[in-house]
Amino acid sequence: MLKALLRRVPQGERDDAVREIIAGIGDNGVLDVGLSTSIYAELSDDTARQIFQDRLLDLLESGKAEPAVAVTAQENSIGHQLVQAVAQRLHGLACRLQHTPDADIVVSMAEVLPKQLSRLSTSEIDPAKDCMMKCGNLLLFLRSASLQAIEEETFDGLFGAVILLLGSSDKAVCVGAREVLVGLSGVASYMTLDRHNLVWLCLQKLIAQQSSPYHQMLGYSIWLRWVRTSDTELHHLFDATYWELLQHGLRFGDTECRKMCLAILRRSVTVAANTDASMASIFSAHDGSTGREAVIAQYERFCTVCETMLLGRYLNQILDCEQDLSFVASSASIVKAEWLYTLLASVLHPKMQDANRKFVGNWVIRCEFQPNASEDFVAFLRSAFLPWAVQGSLFTSTLRKGTSPRCGHGDRLAQYFRSLLTRNASNSVLSSQLIDLVLDVLSARRSFAYANVYLLEGLARAHDEERTLEFDIEQAEKVAALSSWTALPEVAQDYVFVRSLKLCGDNLFRTTEGLRKDAVAKAVTRWNQIQAMLDRFPNEPLPAGSIASWSVEPSNRDIRENAALDWCHELRNDMRSAATLDIDMVHTKLLEIWELEYLEYPKTLLLAFPSILLNPMLVELGTASTDLGKTVADLVSKLQALTANRVYLMWPLVCVIRLATMTVPSAAGLLNLESVISSYAESLPGPTVDLRLEDAAAKMLQSVVPALEVFSYDYYFGPRETIGAAALLDLASRLGKTEPEILVSLLNTILDRWASQSTSPSTGSSSKSTLQLQLAVLCCEQVLPHLDVEHALKRLHHILSIENLPRHRYLLGWIVARIYLKRNGLKIKLITDLTSKDHHSNPKYLAAIMKICVMLAQVEGATADFALQLATAMIPLAASSKVIIRHEAQWQFPSLMRIARSKGWQELTHNVAFTALDEHIRSLERFEQPPLERLLDRFDPVKDHTLTNLVEGSWYGLDTTQAPLCRRADFVELYRRDAQTTGDWPAPCIPLGPPVVLPEEVEAVTTMVAAETSLPDNPGSALGQIQSIESRALQTKGTAYTASADMQDGRKRAMHAQLIMVASLVDNPYNLGGLSRVSEVFGASELLVQNQRVTSNKDFQATAVSSHLHLPLVELSSPDIAPYLTSKRNEGWAIVGIEQTDRSVVLGSEQCKLPQQIVLVVGSEKEGIPALVLSECDMLVEIPQHGVTRSLNVQTAAAIVLYEYSRQHSATSTGK
Repeated sequence: MLKALLRRVPQGERDDAVREIIAGIGDNGVLDVGLSTSIYAELSDDTARQIFQDRLLDLLESGKAEPAVAVTAQENSIGHQLVQAVAQRLHGLACRLQHTPDADIVVSMAEVLPKQLSRLSTSEIDPAKDCMMKCGNLLLFLRSASLQAIEEETFDGLFGAVILLLGSSDKAVCVGAREVLVGLSGVASYMTLDRHNLVWLCLQKLIAQQSSPYHQMLGYSIWLRWVRTSDTELHHLFDATYWELLQHGLRFGDTECRKMCLAILRRSVTVAANTDASMASIFSAHDGSTGREAVIAQYERFCTVCETMLLGRYLNQILDCEQDLSFVASSASIVKAEWLYTLLASVLHPKMQDANRKFVGNWVIRCEFQPNASEDFVAFLRSAFLPWAVQGSLFTSTLRKGTSPRCGHGDRLAQYFRSLLTRNASNSVLSSQLIDLVLDVLSARRSFAYANVYLLEGLARAHDEERTLEFDIEQAEKVAALSSWTALPEVAQDYVFVRSLKLCGDNLFRTTEGLRKDAVAKAVTRWNQIQAMLDRFPNEPLPAGSIASWSVEPSNRDIRENAALDWCHELRNDMRSAATLDIDMVHTKLLEIWELEYLEYPKTLLLAFPSILLNPMLVELGTASTDLGKTVADLVSKLQALTANRVYLMWPLVCVIRLATMTVPSAAGLLNLESVISSYAESLPGPTVDLRLEDAAAKMLQSVVPALEVFSYDYYFGPRETIGAAALLDLASRLGKTEPEILVSLLNTILDRWASQSTSPSTGSSSKSTLQLQLAVLCCEQVLPHLDVEHALKRLHHILSIENLPRHRYLLGWIVARIYLKRNGLKIKLITDLTSKDHHSNPKYLAAIMKICVMLAQVEGATADFALQLATAMIPLAASSKVIIRHEAQWQFPSLMRIARSKGWQELTHNVAFTALDEHIRSLERFEQPPLERLLDRFDPVKDHTLTNLVEGSWYGLDTTQAPLCRRADFVELYRRDAQTTGDWPAPCIPLGPPVVLPEEVEAVTTMVAAETSLPDNPGSALGQIQSIESRALQTKGTAYTASADMQDGRKRAMHAQLIMVASLVDNPYNLGGLSRVSEVFGASELLVQNQRVTSNKDFQATAVSSHLHLPLVELSSPDIAPYLTSKRNEGWAIVGIEQTDRSVVLGSEQCKLPQQIVLVVGSEKEGIPALVLSECDMLVEIPQHGVTRSLNVQTAAAIVLYEYSRQHSATSTGK
């Protein structure tokens, strides 16, 4: 049509008409595309074609690219010319932007390019905004244009332009420049080594822009695409800077940057492995014997570890890659150590998840990490490892209680540096660098206080063991300076003081260079003086106070504290003679001494003050003087409040309160004794984290030299708080005769609180404590004559019906049994409760009543009639539909029959029904292997009614909520101290009793509870081993147990021992409860879980419905699953996983024949079974599905597979 129109135009006017048409292109939208392609064919001279090209170029600059794209698609020649023109125009615009002051250029790239590529080619200066917009539009066109056939001059123009534009603030321009640059990189004929070097310089400049994260990421994204298009020239760029930039991106980049760096690394290693010259840049020990494939494979392994540890979100995935991490760090690894340092430093960065950081940091310590002896290793320790390792939370979270308190992280950190120093002692350069590293951290005095203690301990151990280690002059001076460190807690200061002095003294025997420094010479002298004092002890007393204060002039605060101590001694001497004692004088001195309040309660004075304040003579004066008595009571209240954060004050305070109460009859009223006991019962103070750290530091101080053994916890803080707890319980056990009203009120307060709790109380509550029930035991033993016993029993029965925590139920049963023992006529209520159908809705309550009844049947004075009623009531309970009721009756009935035989109660022993049931229960296999809780909660109301059992009986092992507050040894020590006093005190209401002798398996549990340790690292630890015999049921639920004769034979029972369920990858308590339920229902021999304490979780209990009481739960941490499966396979077990993979067989199909002896593994809720565990599986099964969801809840999937297993092997055992 255009041709037809032009033929109507006169020949002389045709050129003008064409020019008018060309000028109008761009104004008509879609019509311009067809018009442009048509008119180009009618252009007969170069001038017209140039005009057309200029018009298209103008349109491109304004953002109207459709006509140009259409023409270039039809006519290659105009396309080539247009690209050439665009390149020239783009280069001019880019150069103008570089030379325009108001242009928004973030990164100036002109200095990267040769002058001819960045030189301004015209004097025309467009506004910067217009230039930037035009550049963006032109780049948009070039991204769709073919650049393969361009001339070198055009290539140079484009190359220079896009590099200049990469520094623009306009992100669209940057993206366009990146895409064009990547396209140019694929033009192999022009991408010479020089141009590759220019690209590399450009990338370095972009990545170096710390103030512009976008341009940094732009640099990495170009780098990634660049290495994918360049092979032959890339290996020439493999210098140190190349790899350092990658390491920097991995360490400090975000997730996207790290992903790109790993992709770049993979590609770069593939290229570098092609030649021996570049191989050295990734494998420093390359000798030509290592193949290219091995190098690539090991770096691929390293990249996989990086992806898991840096990009993964789940700790279990990181745990699973520990084996690969260990290999990369081993001597067999080809990967250069710098990459390993980069990885570890990246994971240890504060922005990473704490759990991941903790895993990597502990791995470094555990494997005594040191891949080489380079400065890079020391730099890694300084910049990445130590900033993590000295965090206070790592020390406080790994504290262990007990007679030998330790800080787990601190001990491991000290051992790691000891190992590093001794291992490298022969390398004087590295050992000196390591010593400098430790001393620099200590000298900075900015780390957590106790981190310095353990670092110094590691340095000192190495110095003690390796005599070739010695300090140079500067190092010795730094060590000596540590002795003047005063801003530390008392014991920590003494440790640093003694250790640093001893180090200076020991170093003197290896080199005398340090004596040229006055500080070192003074330190050696002071150490010699301290040794002399220690040698003279105990013949001569040691100076008072901490070791660091022995040779230091006292401060004003010390002087005031010493003055207050002198007043204490004076007041104690004055009170030896009542005749000359002036009440007003005593009152005044007490108030003067209490000025310690302004001294921030110094420890020494606090420990001395209670014995003065509650001296029996002063207490008697207080009862005679209202003012003095009020002051005494007020100060006692203040001291008790102080014990909350100063637990070392509890033992002297409670002991003197006990002494005053036993000695002075009116002291209980003066001191408001009920309030004192109630306050401690509600919240008994425990050692603070700081005190526990001091306790651990005292242990280390004692180990410096044998003469320092005297500087124990007792030296600094006095006896432990357990003496105070024992004194509190002993006081309560003696008040029945003198102050029964206090015990009645205390008991009512405790019972009211426990009875008013919700019907489903939480197992742990700040308003409930074991101590409260221990006090209730003591109260009930003394005040029954003063109580409405039936009302008290009603409340106790109610509490017993709603309480969940096993140890609390044990103590409640103790109290109830003792009351019925003393009120024999009320026992009929127990039989009534057992025969009442109303109570079947509360199985735990009926189970507790059965236990109590059997307890009472065994005591002296029990009658055959009561036992007969009990046995009659237990017969239907043994067949109850409630699992808990049925099992409790089956466990208790044989015990009742044993008692009947021992007492000669023929009414029971000659009863055919009773003996038949007894024989049947005893014939059950599991009766001979009682579950652990049956060993722990045994109680004889007479023989076990002792203080020793009350405070450290085996019942503490029923759960792990709290360690014993005190032990028998504390009462023995308390009574030893009592021998030094005079007076006729009331005897305790409960005898002390013999030491508790525990079975071996029970001892392991109660020891772990006492230490309050965290979950064991290995499944073979004490608790994990013990749980394998715990909670076995006598029978399974319902009538299916006796459905057919084949279910009764030994073959069926043996089958139960051939199925193990591994659920250690599952962390949801609700799902674990369901897995417990289905595992017990289908006869699994045990269930392996990550954390056995999950049984106390309410979600677990809701779905488990007590199944965990009849199925052993064994702890197996997720890192140990693979080794565990390997060991079970070696024993002949088949490992079967429930997972959907290419090699899975469909459950129920002919191919799915489940072995009879199997370990069944279920995966986590989100990730399934990890690769490492999958590799251990002999067989994988998947459940046939027809819906869209393609997944089942883990407990549902496990139940289906367990049923299929049971179906297959039940059929086999019956011959079907």
